Amino acid sequence: MRRLFSMILQAFTLLRRFTLNLIFVALLLVGVSLLMSEQVDVPAQAVLVVAPHGALVEQLELPSPASLPALNLNAPQQTDLHRLIRTIHTAANDPRIRMMLLKPGDMADSSLTKLQMVRRALADFRATGKPVLAVGDNYSQSQYYLAAAANRVLLSPMGVVELKGFAIYRHYIKDALDKLGIEMAVFRAGKYKSAIEPLLRNDMSPADREANRALLDVLWSAYKRDVAAMRGLNSDRIQTLSDHPDSYIQRYLGDTAAAAKAVGLVDDVVDSDAIDTQINAMLNSKQGTGWQKIALADYARAVAADHSAAQTQEDAIGIITATGVIAGGKQPAGAIGSSTMIDLLQQAETDDHIKAVVLRIDSPGGSAQASDKIRRALMHLRQAGKPVVVSMGSMAASGGYWIASAADQIWAAPTTITGSIGAFGVLPQLHRGLEKLGIHSDGVATAALAGGIQPDRPLPPALHKVLRLAMDHIYHRFLQVVAEGRHLPMQQVAEIAQGRVWSGWDAKRLGLVDQLGTLDQAVAAAAKLAGVAPHFQRRTLQPERTLKEQLLQELLGSRETRLAIQQFTMLMGNTPRSGLALASQTLKRAIPALSTLFMPGQKQLQLLTLCDLMVVE
Repeated sequence: MRRLFSMILQAFTLLRRFTLNLIFVALLLVGVSLLMSEQVDVPAQAVLVVAPHGALVEQLELPSPASLPALNLNAPQQTDLHRLIRTIHTAANDPRIRMMLLKPGDMADSSLTKLQMVRRALADFRATGKPVLAVGDNYSQSQYYLAAAANRVLLSPMGVVELKGFAIYRHYIKDALDKLGIEMAVFRAGKYKSAIEPLLRNDMSPADREANRALLDVLWSAYKRDVAAMRGLNSDRIQTLSDHPDSYIQRYLGDTAAAAKAVGLVDDVVDSDAIDTQINAMLNSKQGTGWQKIALADYARAVAADHSAAQTQEDAIGIITATGVIAGGKQPAGAIGSSTMIDLLQQAETDDHIKAVVLRIDSPGGSAQASDKIRRALMHLRQAGKPVVVSMGSMAASGGYWIASAADQIWAAPTTITGSIGAFGVLPQLHRGLEKLGIHSDGVATAALAGGIQPDRPLPPALHKVLRLAMDHIYHRFLQVVAEGRHLPMQQVAEIAQGRVWSGWDAKRLGLVDQLGTLDQAVAAAAKLAGVAPHFQRRTLQPERTLKEQLLQELLGSRETRLAIQQFTMLMGNTPRSGLALASQTLKRAIPALSTLFMPGQKQLQLLTLCDLMVVE
């Protein structure tokens, strides 16, 4: 016992010292961040450098508190899609911006719907007569889609352009589960509801294959059509390049960059040292004179104050972003919480200046109960006399569509993934696998269902029936919600439901969405419904952040601060990380001892409730 408590005391002493040092580092980083984010002057002749980092997202996720003590510099970076587009549009009309240098090399693979939104912004920029130059050491398929929108595309001499098409492959683990003695109690409504198929099969079902093929064909056709139009190529040639890249590269003895230039994917193969020469040529400027580069983030800060001051109209269209998995209660950015969404909708309802709401949905679904709560809040907002328009992002499926069905109008992109009107629940049954290891579960209960939903015990037949009936009820309710919201016959909804996903193009044809278009078009439609077009302002509604959330955002939410952290850790030799590791190791030694002391011979199993099982995803 003395050794145990000595270890615990040592751990807490280390943690206390580390916390004090961490507070000092945090204050230092705040100061560095404020210094690095000072107002930047835009040069009179500027080249705007657009270099997206990480994934394009509808809403930036709040950095995890775990990132701070661990100084997790490898945390995924994100680019705010709408801020990126808004800044590009501002630059298009700014006489100080002469051209754009597009560098997509640090951008992660992104959905085609989001890429199309950025591509349209780049086209608007070019329409003002300002050129765009794309440069890259290599181009992934997503990166090349944006690069193709430029006037000229440059590639490094050792570079590669990756055009591989779209695919859906999963690991199917039924045989593995059988060998481990693990069974899955599955409750599913809709023959196309395939998210749980990997647990039940060893291959893709014919129904899932049919739906996936139809969806991928729409996405790939759109990608080829767009790239062919931007680069002046034939879409059939892009297909051939993707199917037989070896035949093209062989002609150039393995020189992938030369092959890319020969087939028209890029305009020139140059070293990075020659980029300034290319800029001078496009601007008709002499070497080293006349222009300066400015990063997109710096330019956005420089024009932010002017943008805020320009908003003088009282009538507003409120824009609420709902992105991520749908769950109950309050959820942080990057997830959709029913309480969080309801609070924002109530805020829009009570604000007399907000005349209508556009709900931007980018979600694969989630909790049926939470989805219905948000849908009811939307209905209440409409009953209060404020129109609601849903704008779908890359995906508004299952629970996302459940919510959308309550809107006055639904807008989607042709490549949006939507539908998936169905429901499922999964409960792992581990008792056979545990029995193979000699572990048995036994006990007493006051009722047949007591302790029934436990993975270490067989599911009672009565409870299995209850879950089956509940799942069927949720599916029937889903059909009702869609039929009522879309003013469609129940039978027609049932025929296009079954858990099948549809592209936005097909959803429009089937009556699941009203119009194909952008977020801006959805906002304009909301203004028209509210009778305030064309004079209105856009107002983004966001949940209020706590002091802790604001601090985390300030510390870890910007690229400049991450750079400051990197420099600090290089100077300190990663001392904070080492200190945390030492404290963590000490705690790891102490915790098992505590577990044995207070819970001898027991390991608590997670209990699932009925509501946990019912998801529309």
